[in-house]
Amino acid sequence: MDFVPSAKELSHFPFLKKAQDHIKDIFPPLDVLLRQERGKIITDLALKRINQALSSKRTFIAHFQQRDEDEIAGFVLSRIIASCIQDKQLLDRLARYEAERAYYFLVSELGTEEGERGWNENTVLDDDGYSPIAKYLAAEFRINITEAHIPLVDYVEIAAPLHDERFKLVNRRVHRGFVEIKKEERYELLRERIRVILRRDLPYKIPKSLCEQLAPVSEPIKKVYQAKMLQQFGTIEESAFPPCMQALVLALTAGTNLTHAGRFALTTFIHTIGMDVMGIAQLYARSPDYDPEKTMYQVEHITGRGGAGTEYTAPACAAMKTTGLCTHKDALCEKIGHPLSYYKLKKKDQLMKK
Repeated sequence: MDFVPSAKELSHFPFLKKAQDHIKDIFPPLDVLLRQERGKIITDLALKRINQALSSKRTFIAHFQQRDEDEIAGFVLSRIIASCIQDKQLLDRLARYEAERAYYFLVSELGTEEGERGWNENTVLDDDGYSPIAKYLAAEFRINITEAHIPLVDYVEIAAPLHDERFKLVNRRVHRGFVEIKKEERYELLRERIRVILRRDLPYKIPKSLCEQLAPVSEPIKKVYQAKMLQQFGTIEESAFPPCMQALVLALTAGTNLTHAGRFALTTFIHTIGMDVMGIAQLYARSPDYDPEKTMYQVEHITGRGGAGTEYTAPACAAMKTTGLCTHKDALCEKIGHPLSYYKLKKKDQLMKK
């Protein structure tokens, strides 16, 4: 008999297709639900998820106080609210939080080393130590966690964003198109697959009328997020820029035309640390081929303010090397994998010295 997840299991992994099917006929249309008392409960659950995603210290609670259906609906509403806010980094954080949450529930079904009672402690494990819901979840995300290897193509896609040296392909054993994976790594790879797919689905296309209805809860979230970003990056300090970004700024100042890759890297970087569209456009006014209209169009496109609304991510160090933009590396560069990480560490170090 095929395994059918319970309502409790679906509430712990609410992104499963079966979870969405489970609540489809339970709730009225969202605009109606939001005006009901139960809608307030679900809104609170959604906001808690978003606030947890924004928090630097995340707490996962395995035993829910609300109904399973409400937990699933809270997950859906959190993604709707985040889609209305339309901030790429917020969407990134929400996807990462949900993936980490799922990972926690996978490893705590029977309980934790700290003595916390398992949320699914009556489940029956197979001979390899996997529960039915773990195998079901992994299968939906196209990973066979009972196997000691994974197709090379799948592995490269999953492991590419992971910075841990042990996941780099050069450090893996590859045989006949398959990459060997240890048992303790399988849930980690599954976590990354969940993050990528959950992020790929966002943002949703939400009707303007619904976003307006959600504004009383989404606007405070936006303010909290902006405050956290200000706390994280603070005022813009060019002296804390990594060498690669300093080189791009110096090239502009010297009247050098940047390559497309250079413009993209610099724009995404300074946008992420807080420079607005006008400030970025003015920076490019130093370029000898400066065209105000063209520059504004390109900046708005990269920062997600125009066109399809896609907000691009600043390239990591590996990508900077590939495009020939990694230059004048210093000691700090050897410790990080992203220009934004360099900037945060350098700013923190400068503040401590003041």
